[in-house]
Amino acid sequence: MWQIVLPVVVAIALAVGAFSLVWSEIGRRHQERVTERLDFAAHDVAQQIEQRMRAYRQVLRGARALFDASDEVTREDWHAYVSALSLQRDFPGIQGVGFSRFVPAAELSAHELEMRSTGHGDYRVRPPGERREFSSIVYLEPFDWRNQRAFSFDMMSEPVRREAMQRARLSGEAALTGKVRLIQETDQDIQTGVLLYLPAYRHGMPLDTEVQRSDALMGWVFSPFRMRDLMEGTLGRSMTGLRMRIYDGEGRPEALLYDSHPDDPERYDAPEHRLERDIDGRRWLLVFEQREVTASELDRWRTELGLVIMFGALLVALSASLGIARRRAARLAAVSRSLARSESMYSTLVNLSGEGILSVDVRQAIEFANPALHRMLNLDSRDVVGLPADELAPDGGRHALQAMFTALLAGETVRMELTLKARDRGDVTVLASGVPRIDSDGRVTGAIVVMADISERKADEARIAWLATHDSLTGLPNRSLLADRLNRTLVAARRYDTPFCVLFIDLDHFKDVNDRLGHQAGDQVLIEASRRMLSCLRAADTLARHGGDEFVALLPETGSVDAACAVAEKIRARLGEPFMVERGDAQISASIGVVTCPEQGEDFDTLLARADAAMYAAKADGRNTIAVWKEQDGKQDFKDPS
Repeated sequence: MWQIVLPVVVAIALAVGAFSLVWSEIGRRHQERVTERLDFAAHDVAQQIEQRMRAYRQVLRGARALFDASDEVTREDWHAYVSALSLQRDFPGIQGVGFSRFVPAAELSAHELEMRSTGHGDYRVRPPGERREFSSIVYLEPFDWRNQRAFSFDMMSEPVRREAMQRARLSGEAALTGKVRLIQETDQDIQTGVLLYLPAYRHGMPLDTEVQRSDALMGWVFSPFRMRDLMEGTLGRSMTGLRMRIYDGEGRPEALLYDSHPDDPERYDAPEHRLERDIDGRRWLLVFEQREVTASELDRWRTELGLVIMFGALLVALSASLGIARRRAARLAAVSRSLARSESMYSTLVNLSGEGILSVDVRQAIEFANPALHRMLNLDSRDVVGLPADELAPDGGRHALQAMFTALLAGETVRMELTLKARDRGDVTVLASGVPRIDSDGRVTGAIVVMADISERKADEARIAWLATHDSLTGLPNRSLLADRLNRTLVAARRYDTPFCVLFIDLDHFKDVNDRLGHQAGDQVLIEASRRMLSCLRAADTLARHGGDEFVALLPETGSVDAACAVAEKIRARLGEPFMVERGDAQISASIGVVTCPEQGEDFDTLLARADAAMYAAKADGRNTIAVWKEQDGKQDFKDPS
């Protein structure tokens, strides 16, 4: 009897001891995995928030560039610009883009009278009261019912907003407020709010010091955000397993900006990860914790796994008397089943992933690519396996791909943007995250790379950059881009001692077209006039819309006044031809001023001012003519347009 019982008892004791060790190890490894997942998710979410806030800053910079490029920005101009941004589609979470004018106390009455004269009969800056300085929201698009609640509000009357506005005013950079309640809020669905400000300064004012920037202030372009809308627009509703709280500064309840799951009970034993990020001058504390529902599922998994291990141990103990060979066979079968399940799960996860996954060996040859990568690059799986990895990139991008795999095979972890080539689609921009594949001996045997297609995001960034330097109606360069190109031409002219010319073009009788045929017809005339002027210029020349019905032509390869006047005459003749618009024919002409560098100016402001003066001299001479500015006597020399 003891010959049977004793081995069973010994086997059970050994199984129990082994189970205790396994249980302890499973708990430790589980805690490590939870911590790693939480850390990865926290950094990923923080990066998404930072990227979205950078995009919003770029939107405000584009709005400020509209003021920089225009002598006057009307409500219609502002509406057209913001509508072109497609905020709800491309920038979900933003409540709008507005402009708040800076109003000294001495100018308050004049400002209110001016706004009333534009059609706002009951306009008054609010809240009322005596203050040294005021601000007033005069533009805010989309101008829906919620944003209309903020019209004419003085944000400087509230301390939290005022602190951020003053910080932006003195620094010249974007500034974020602390926790506020937006004026747009009603009694329903109340959310915590923040606002992002970017100062706009008057043209031609020095901006080198804080005092100069303060004196030059014209107002602020800004965007209000409702925190829950902002986070859902940035992250979506995918954070089911994590709870995220955002605090302004320290993690006090009164500083709470956002809670992804406010109805969850407090869990003081939950795994937690904290990150601090500087968001436009405000320190945000992001607190992440694993939610209770996920923890409960993992706890059940632990219990079930423990029961399976215990049952297996008991079976092993009870089967000990059947012999070592049979026990080994049972263990090998269990291991085989576990490996099969793991392989099946891994295969399913990789094949269903929406991101491309690539595995290479030590020779940088592709061993495996999942279906998502095949779809991304429009490749057949038979064409990929065995292919050198650098052939996935176009000729100009192979060096970057080779550098990434060299670093991976050296044991480094890599995260970088790459350009790949897709069959019948062109180049694809991806964000690649790679890790080396290491065997049990610590040797690198290859690498695994996960690639996310970010081509649309890069296209959006390029579109925002284009809007910041071009006129949205005509597509021509704006004043900002003109200044950059003219300054570059000045540098080249000084270096190589080559003269060039500038034309200042004003459309005569354009206001009559707007008054008689409407602004839509005026826009059609501006577009067609731009096309006609471009047809008169060389490829190296630049035609920019200076504002309204004024244009500037930069002729870097035209060094003589006679040649510049010949170009101006071609433009004048083309603009004098009738314009066919939807509501009838339109007739305009052009008054053109001509200056040459370096004889008549050696900097941007001087050249434009003298070209502008020459243009006004042409208007004074009866319009539809060309005037050349002459330096020696301060008078204008007029050329016969015929």
